[in-house]
Amino acid sequence: MAVWTIKTLDQLVGNFVMGPERYDPRRNHLQESPGANSNCVLGDLICLNRKTVTASATLGQCLVLDTSDAKEGIITNRKPTVEGALIGSQKKVVAHRDVIISRLRPYLRQAAYVDEAIEPEGNATIVASTEFFVLRPLDERSIAFLVPFLLCDAVQKVLSVSQEGGHHPRFDEQTLLSVPMPDEWLEQRDSISKDVERAAQLYRQQQGILSKLVQRATSVFREVSP
Repeated sequence: MAVWTIKTLDQLVGNFVMGPERYDPRRNHLQESPGANSNCVLGDLICLNRKTVTASATLGQCLVLDTSDAKEGIITNRKPTVEGALIGSQKKVVAHRDVIISRLRPYLRQAAYVDEAIEPEGNATIVASTEFFVLRPLDERSIAFLVPFLLCDAVQKVLSVSQEGGHHPRFDEQTLLSVPMPDEWLEQRDSISKDVERAAQLYRQQQGILSKLVQRATSVFREVSP
């Protein structure tokens, strides 16, 4: 079914942006939802970390997170660290307890909590693709509760209809920051955050067990090899 909207010249944003995606009325779906809280949006709860670094030997060792390393709330990266001079293109700096979400192709659901169990070798720096928005808590309270919220159907639909561009569709910063936060979700933020953190811990345990079993299987084949 076609979606229609009419805008006058003075309603065009920026430098007269003409892209139809920018004015899709479904972008306002959450604001009009009965569960929405017009007094609090995501941008009131976090800050976006925009610090970036470029390849340099002075960075030391780096753990690089690509967009494919974040999936369904979990960081699945198992790659070794690399020298700072070899990180490739410009990267964003990430820290434990951040939440990251890729602005590129939101239907891939590349959002995750940066759990503290991700321990790079030594004092390595965690860096990520600039396609990620890096959400950082404003205080000591965990923002892990944002992960399932960002992955829920209602938010995903808004991010999907807000993406612009043909070859590499992305949603913009303002779309993310303006997502309304329901009172019910905010009231449970601490308990939900603990659940998300626990889920990340269980995933790391599963990774550790399987990794040891793979090593065990490898050693068996080495023993029988001629």
